[in-house]
Amino acid sequence: MSSRDIFLAACNQLNDGLAGFGFKASQKGACLKKISIHKEFTFEISFQSSTLNSNGYVKLLPHILITSRRLKKWLKAQTDDVYSNDIIYSNQLGYISHFQEWKSWNVSGISQEKAIAEVIDVIKTYAIPIFDLFEDINSTIQFLMNKGTKFNRYTAQSLTPLAFMLCFASKEEAQCFFDNYLIGAPGKRLIMSLYKELKEGKAVDLMHAEFVDAFAIKLAFLQGLKI
Repeated sequence: MSSRDIFLAACNQLNDGLAGFGFKASQKGACLKKISIHKEFTFEISFQSSTLNSNGYVKLLPHILITSRRLKKWLKAQTDDVYSNDIIYSNQLGYISHFQEWKSWNVSGISQEKAIAEVIDVIKTYAIPIFDLFEDINSTIQFLMNKGTKFNRYTAQSLTPLAFMLCFASKEEAQCFFDNYLIGAPGKRLIMSLYKELKEGKAVDLMHAEFVDAFAIKLAFLQGLKI
């Protein structure tokens, strides 16, 4: 078997192991998708391979993603069609679990059975509960207000869901999420500096990212959130 065939065979074993959660496979099994109960969100687990694979070592890297069509439309409307994005939350499986690293698994040879079982277990333990939380929009909003993206003891705080909060929650709830993130935000000095510049009249360029959270900070400013 080629490394590609080995990779796809592993993907299909993962699909079988997660069959009870209602996902549908695409991309020959390399992507699993599920629509939330309320039809607002899409939950996705994708399996990335590597161009450096060989028959003796086939790398598989799982990622999770939560998206919303309504969010994409809202962002387009709020930014005069300058910017649109449907992402509510995304991460690599290693970073939402006890591994705490950009994690890959070797799914070839004698490593395959153990690797497949471990990936399935990690997805069930850490990814599925995040998806389950988003099945109730009100509960999701309350969780993000109070705990941010600390979905478990290993996940880091992220400002990515800010657009979701501005679209789906009240302004007050979005402000609460924003305030809590800022308390321990990495690069807080950069955030404060950019916000000050925007208040003083700096042009809002949504297509230029001065740093990782720059777009979210600009969106917060445009939506009237305060620092």
